Amino acid sequence: MADRHARLRISRCAAIALVALFALCGAANEIVLERVGNLTHPAIREASGIAKSRRFPGIYWVHNDSVNAATLFAVKRDGSLLQSFAVKVPNIDWEDVALDDAGHIYLGDIGNNDLRLPLRAIYRLDEPDPSEEEERLLEAGTASYYRFPAGGRFDAEGLFIDRGRAVVVAKYLDGRQAELFAVRLDPPAPLIRPALPEPLGHLAGCKEPVTGASLAPEGRRLAVCSYHVVRIYERNDVQKDEWKPRGFVGFDGGDEQIEAITWDGADLILAGESRGLFRIVAKQWQAQSGVDGPDRVPPGAP
Repeated sequence: MADRHARLRISRCAAIALVALFALCGAANEIVLERVGNLTHPAIREASGIAKSRRFPGIYWVHNDSVNAATLFAVKRDGSLLQSFAVKVPNIDWEDVALDDAGHIYLGDIGNNDLRLPLRAIYRLDEPDPSEEEERLLEAGTASYYRFPAGGRFDAEGLFIDRGRAVVVAKYLDGRQAELFAVRLDPPAPLIRPALPEPLGHLAGCKEPVTGASLAPEGRRLAVCSYHVVRIYERNDVQKDEWKPRGFVGFDGGDEQIEAITWDGADLILAGESRGLFRIVAKQWQAQSGVDGPDRVPPGAP
């Protein structure tokens, strides 16, 4: 009996040691985010989306989360404001912003906290010139509404434009892999006949709640972020929705809750709810390839 108790004590000690070792390995694989700027303008209270302009060098488009004015901000990478534009659409729960190659900005009113909303919307606007001296009201050229299948409502905070479609990334809190859904843009689905999103598949290994997404301009690399990790996916054929894991970076954001991401060449720029702007350089996400990533419990997860 004494030998059995001794063996149990040794087993418990070994298990504790293994847990500690895994924790240390996980911490070793994390990076400390490089702060490159701060969104200092008082009106940017809770950044929820960011996208680098494809028409105006050095410009990033940023917007607030819900319970804030419907405003689009043009900022530099250091966070300084260049211009702001009021938008003539409601901000029920704006969660991400994206661009295409035709000079359009897409605002994703795609948030659905507690799954209470039966409809969500994606607005398309003409990208304004951020060097305009006077603020002006931006009107949406189109509004594409989507509904959910019976029992299939989902929250989303990631949006990108791919082959004339809006793709939203479902945000799950129960450990399921992130899922992609396509919403048609042409013709836009009207409010009285909202579209049913088309399921495109899951992002392998991405079990964290996705808080932002960005498709690289060449269409082959997709980045998604969560509170403590960024994941990169690639595809060989830009005409297919076959995303394969390419790399990941676990990070310590301190008090920042990372809510948005955009490509900046091969680097990535992240925006936090507390106004910080951060950079992950290409060699950091390229250094860790595959599906596995940091096993972190994000805020809000069960």
